[in-house]
Amino acid sequence: MSMRRPIALLLFALLMGPVTGSLTVSNDTERSSWDSVDSEGIQWIQSGHTFDIPQQTSPNWVEDNTPWWERTSLDLDRNEIHDSIESRIGVTGTALVYQTDVTDVHLAALSNLGLNDVDVLESVNGVLLGQVNTTLAPTLAALDDVVMVEEYGNVVFYGDVQTPAVKASNSSFYPMGAWDLGVSGAGVNIAMVDTGVDNEHPGLSEKFVAGYDAVCYTPSDPICIAAGGGFRETDGTFDPDDGNQHGTACMGMAAATGIDASGAQTEFYGSAPDAALVDVRIGTDAGAGPFENYVLEQEFYESAMNGIQWIIDNKDTEWQGADGENYGIDILSLSWGITSHEGGGSDGNDMHSQILNEAMEAGIIVSVAAGNDGPSNDGLSGMGSSDLSLTVGATDDRNTVDRQDDTIADYSSRGPRRDNGDGNPLNELKPEITAPGTNIIQAEGCVTSGLCNNFLGDDASNNGYTGRGSGTSYATPAVSGILALMIEANPDLSPAEMKEIIKLTAERRGEPTQPDVDPFWNRDFGWGMADAYEATKMALMLKEQNLTGSIDVYAQVHVTNSSINASNGLHIIEGMAWSQAGTISAVEYRIGDGEWKSAAFDETSSQLAALERFTWIVALDLDALAEGNQTVEFRALNEQAVQSLPVSVSVMGTGKGVSNQASGLFAALPTSGYFILLSIIVIVLLWNSRTDAPLGISTKESNASIDAAIAEDTEMAEVIDGVLVAEIGDGK
Repeated sequence: MSMRRPIALLLFALLMGPVTGSLTVSNDTERSSWDSVDSEGIQWIQSGHTFDIPQQTSPNWVEDNTPWWERTSLDLDRNEIHDSIESRIGVTGTALVYQTDVTDVHLAALSNLGLNDVDVLESVNGVLLGQVNTTLAPTLAALDDVVMVEEYGNVVFYGDVQTPAVKASNSSFYPMGAWDLGVSGAGVNIAMVDTGVDNEHPGLSEKFVAGYDAVCYTPSDPICIAAGGGFRETDGTFDPDDGNQHGTACMGMAAATGIDASGAQTEFYGSAPDAALVDVRIGTDAGAGPFENYVLEQEFYESAMNGIQWIIDNKDTEWQGADGENYGIDILSLSWGITSHEGGGSDGNDMHSQILNEAMEAGIIVSVAAGNDGPSNDGLSGMGSSDLSLTVGATDDRNTVDRQDDTIADYSSRGPRRDNGDGNPLNELKPEITAPGTNIIQAEGCVTSGLCNNFLGDDASNNGYTGRGSGTSYATPAVSGILALMIEANPDLSPAEMKEIIKLTAERRGEPTQPDVDPFWNRDFGWGMADAYEATKMALMLKEQNLTGSIDVYAQVHVTNSSINASNGLHIIEGMAWSQAGTISAVEYRIGDGEWKSAAFDETSSQLAALERFTWIVALDLDALAEGNQTVEFRALNEQAVQSLPVSVSVMGTGKGVSNQASGLFAALPTSGYFILLSIIVIVLLWNSRTDAPLGISTKESNASIDAAIAEDTEMAEVIDGVLVAEIGDGK
């Protein structure tokens, strides 16, 4: 039998192998304005789009180094004296802020004026002076290196289903909670700065690792006097008690195990039941009303500032008697605020706001209550106005785990914060997050005025969980517990990364209040309701991808739509991107662990202003994807190629077109390699067929004879027709 026909067919098959599947002309006219981007036909781009990213303008405030005291709204006449002091007659709590470290020379100058420092706050270059006559303000402002004469504010404290409602534990509504990711807050220390914590409570026992009593730093409190002059150890070994209930309740919402006095397991867990306690007492047994047990209310302000400074000073301390692996302070939880002495609230440039900024920059994540002034509040308090800290508002969960019926609590303070004059509208967007704070069951402390009296030697070891309370005070520790879960999942996260993760993973609520500044922030809910599960999952993802510490928290990428276009069958994923402190150089995506590829952009985009968003689009042919669920991950890159936090969506590949692609040996070969292999096969086949008689060569054979030959050989006709179809498809 002749070998010619088998050889011809084999050669034809080999030649056409790499283009198998390309001979069929698509009848999908709805893709006429779309082009395939890659050889697999996965990504498509529409006419009018480009891979060139739009030009953007970097915000001008990024390069603005104007000192805060030259732009603060607390000193509008720029004479380095709080405006409230100039309108006050008599004495008031007074502090000084220096532009350099406070030295003995500075303190000597104060002594020459007959003034003694109550405390030096190294973190903010501040000196607390106590009660000073306002007539001395110009003299103080004229002292060397003084940049602000500041007035004290007043300290005010702002009280189940809370834990499953934030999706820390699972529930019938939310089958997956953060605890299902293997975290519970173990090894994380929460500094609860409050009225003290009765850690003898069954749900809080064995949590204490360190404590400090800042109340007895200014020992006019009767309990301090009864203790022999108020001296307390400052090395962390002193264990404060709570004679008020507020501090114990807050720690319970952050980290209670749910155990009651009988040893029974209740459902009154905190968000992070295995987190530990650093107990910093700044409030008296009477709470935080005017004067209370203090001789002067100024002492409350001073003890609060002193307590926070102690935390910063001890952020890395190895506590005596504690597990050697459990040292320092990870989280600062503040369920109180310092009221502003100015109309319009604080602008974040007061000393109490700035000391929280310092704590964040020192590596301690700060969770602070927004306040309980309701929807018509005029700005926010000093603590809740800190630029860098995480400010928490409260929702009403209606005593259900289901988040769909949650509303903003009527008492929760709304944003924005007062403008600080730095030209950056972003740091006025307070609060950042919300969590349940209404009708929350509390861990019961041993209250001085009750039947259990710790002043008489009792403790809370026989207590359980008591009456409900409401306030942003109680929303804040729930978020502190979520932060503990995130830290356990990824201990190397920076405070800035944790704050951005909490915002990004929040469940959006409410329409944007200032859409030109941010497309998601709402004055009631912030960036939404805290989601412990999604936040912890994101923390784990950064660890697994080795991205911790290398994230640009200002680079923003968000998905706004992920759906199949019914007319062309493509899965369209759209989103927006921008930078809060620079520009974006790329928006990229990848499928699974595949290579990063560019999204497409509207080529008509012009120069964009600072904070102006641009849209991006990725169109995928699901038939070209392997069958099954596929994760598509997105990121934005800044000018230095540092990426944003990633976001992802899921798509369902059909696998219908995957089998038509080159596979096996030929798929692994480059084009040149394929034809080298083909040449070798041809030579071998010709050598093996050399025994056949050579084909006759006729130069006189007409087209008619060729047509006749084709007519007689139907197989040859099919081969030639296939070649013609291929050539027509290639436009030849």
